Formats: sequence, structure tokens, C-alpha cells
Amino acid sequence: MAMKLAIYGYDTDIGKLVIETIEEQDLSFEEVFPLSPLTGEYDAVQIKGQNYFVQPVEEFDFSKADVALFLTTQDESQHWINAAREKGCIVIDDSHLFNGDDKTVTIVPEINPFDIKKAIENRLVIPALAPSVQLCLALSVLHDEYGIARATVTSMESVSEFGRLGTETLAHESTLLLNGMAAEHQGFPAQLAFNLHTRMGLLEDNGYSDHENAITHEVSRILGRFERGFDITCIQVPVFYGHTMVVNVDLEDKATLEEVKQAFDASEYVTVASEDDVLSPVADIINERIVMLTRLKQDKPGSKSYSFVIMMDNTRRGEAISCVEIAKLIAKSL
Repeated sequence: MAMKLAIYGYDTDIGKLVIETIEEQDLSFEEVFPLSPLTGEYDAVQIKGQNYFVQPVEEFDFSKADVALFLTTQDESQHWINAAREKGCIVIDDSHLFNGDDKTVTIVPEINPFDIKKAIENRLVIPALAPSVQLCLALSVLHDEYGIARATVTSMESVSEFGRLGTETLAHESTLLLNGMAAEHQGFPAQLAFNLHTRMGLLEDNGYSDHENAITHEVSRILGRFERGFDITCIQVPVFYGHTMVVNVDLEDKATLEEVKQAFDASEYVTVASEDDVLSPVADIINERIVMLTRLKQDKPGSKSYSFVIMMDNTRRGEAISCVEIAKLIAKSL
């Protein structure tokens, strides 16, 4: 692609997966600028056999880049995003600083790629949260074919939804507890290891957490509002990678169980597992590029109500691939 790309957060977990995705897809850029919050860092990042020297973000001239990927914290994004946009750079912000902002374009590349034109005009776009991507890829199959009147979701999310803080905290606590020492859950309301949390994020006035409200907002923006509503409960589970969701839907039009299964089978984003398989994130999801669906059930014959379980690698499929696909959409439109 004849595009100049800046990557702020190249050394984060998502940054490493973004670079890996670029190499896997054999993408070429006119120039790549790895950016660091540190000055005096004499290092280089290798992409497809070529070294790109790291530059301090405070000294970088963003007018040199067409697109800037922000794969860092919200504090860092808040500090540098406007500087990048003022220089004419289009920002893809994966810190989710602007979640819930109706003026900011949110994209799931496979579902609403047409919104990229508005994103280019505003010079800002945010990839949807990984749980939103997972839901939109699966629910769009049924919504396009039969319409969805209502969806109710229980989302069991891995600690990597919080990035390196989550994975390192879970690993550290597990080590401490297995050695008979007290766990340290800095940055979390309770112990992560061998435990689960009934809420993710801060509770808001409507009784949902800010995380749940963000997912609800994104799903409604991308798929539209369901006639009888959308409800989600997010639970933190002690899993490093991979989100698992239990989904219940009421369709607008009648469909047989076989017809619903065929709709999922026809999707390029969803794979229906064998009924005999017992799926787990570790064995079946990590490093996969699809949404895995299992336990598809109809409430009763003739009913419009269905339930199923979906699993997805939230970091690779939900974030890294989405960021790269958005960059490709921008390149095609420039």
C-alpha cells in the first residue's frame, strides 16, 4: 500500500499482533514510523525483513504519516491524537478514548466499511471493542437473513480485554497464590486468579457498567436498534485470552433450526463446530481468525427463539485484525 503508517504502541501486546498481521497478509507500506513515549531509545522494529527506527513521539512530525495507529493508553491518546489530526494525519485509536461519542466513527470493517469516508473526513476512527466485533460478526448473519427482534447476551471475558495489565496481573497472582502468598490485584476491584467478577467497569445510573453500555452503544450503531432491545451482562473470568458469550435471540421472521444453521455455515466470519466437540478458548480459539459457534438450539419447534455460544480470540481477531483492516480501508479511499 502506498501509505505512510505511524504506530504508537508498537511494543504493546496489540502492537505486536498488528505487526504480525501485517506480515501475515504480506502488506507493504511506503514508510512505517514506530513511535515511543521514551526519548533516547535507539532501537528498530523489523517488519517483513526491513528495519524501521523507533522515534520519540514528542519529536515526531505527524505530517509525515498518512495514518497513525494509537495502540496505547487513553492518557497517551488524549495527549497526542489532536496533534496528529492537526497535521492532517488520520488516527485509528484503539485506546477507545472516544467510546460512546456519537460524533466519532466506529467501525467493524466487515459490517460497515462504507463509514470509512466519514472517518477520513474527521481524521479519526475507532475500532469497535472486541466483544462488539464478536457480537456484530455473529448477529449480523441472523439480522441480515431473518431480522433480530431482541438479543440477550452473557459475555464471559478474558483478562486480556484490559491489555497487558490484565494478563500480567493474572499471571502474577496465580504464581503468588500457588506459592501460598496473598494475591495482589492492583488496578482491579478483586482478585483475578481462580476467581470471577460479576461486573466489568464502573457501574452507571442505568444499572449497567460503562463497559456494558459501550458494547450496547456500538452494537446498536453498527447493526441498528433491535425492536425489543439488546441486553448484555459482562463477567470477568480468569482466562488469559479468548471471550466466550452465551447469546439468546428472538428473530423477527420464522426459521427452522436447519435454516439458521445453514445461514451460519454460509458466513465467512463464523464457523459452526461439530455438535460432538467441547470447545475451549485455549484449544480452539487462540490464534484463530474466525468466530466459533457451538450449542445452537431452538427454544421449541416453530419458535423464533434461538440460543448459541460464540467464542473468539479477542486480541488477535477482535483488535489487531480490525486495526489492520481499517488501515486497508483508508488506503483504498485515499
